[in-house]
Amino acid sequence: MPRRYEEIASDIRDRIRSGEYQPGEALPLMRDLATEYGVSDITLRKAYELLTREGLVESRRRSGVYVRPHPDRVRLTVRHRQVERDELGYYSGPEVQHWRALPHSDGERTRVTELPAPADVAEILGVAAGTPLTVRRRMVGDPHREEHRQLADSWIAGWVTAEVPALTGNTGMGGMYDRVEEWAGRPLEWREETSARMPSPEEAESLLMPAGTPLLRVVRVTVLPGDPDRVVEVQDIRMSAALFAVGYPLLRGPSAAWPVNPATSDYYKAPPSEIE
Repeated sequence: MPRRYEEIASDIRDRIRSGEYQPGEALPLMRDLATEYGVSDITLRKAYELLTREGLVESRRRSGVYVRPHPDRVRLTVRHRQVERDELGYYSGPEVQHWRALPHSDGERTRVTELPAPADVAEILGVAAGTPLTVRRRMVGDPHREEHRQLADSWIAGWVTAEVPALTGNTGMGGMYDRVEEWAGRPLEWREETSARMPSPEEAESLLMPAGTPLLRVVRVTVLPGDPDRVVEVQDIRMSAALFAVGYPLLRGPSAAWPVNPATSDYYKAPPSEIE
């Protein structure tokens, strides 16, 4: 049976979704709602905390609790399942073509340092967790509006930095991918995996994310053609799930090519042996 603050949160949630409380609108004063629901301020505060974790409301210091505005979402189409190139180098779709690395607090656009590899990155690179690796860290967004849209950490395999020392400093025009391709004499290949998780406090601050907002995480793995197990780089890309979504065309496979063959079996009427 739901607790009282959960029932109140459910009612306020319904009122937000029905449009009674509009995005950006202040909710009634806590004492007024507490009186309306016949509960203490403590119980109502618990309801607000639940809605904050869900990303539906936000507290503003000395102002109150507001329905969180929902910004227009930038549609990502998984890089259109192909990498593009312009005069600056490679990019991953028209939505992000104009993005650039923005200055960190120290003025640096790309921080190059050596850090212990986290376990998931280390597994992809085939090294032990905690192995010191060169990582190139960038905060990316629209340079004209200086909006922080994406955090991107490039974890580079040790064998690559040994062969291409430029990756530990200024990589020059075209960036690290051009330097590696120049050394290898062949084109790089990429694969990506998309997932979601809650941000760390540092990530939430860097991306200006309200409480309760999850991260969309894209892990891009760079390899040399013909050698998919010899990983060049793992790029860990994080962005606000309130601003971005993943979309892509759903294509027909060969077995679903039109015209299709008529269905010949009813799953729900098939014998149990056939279902198994």
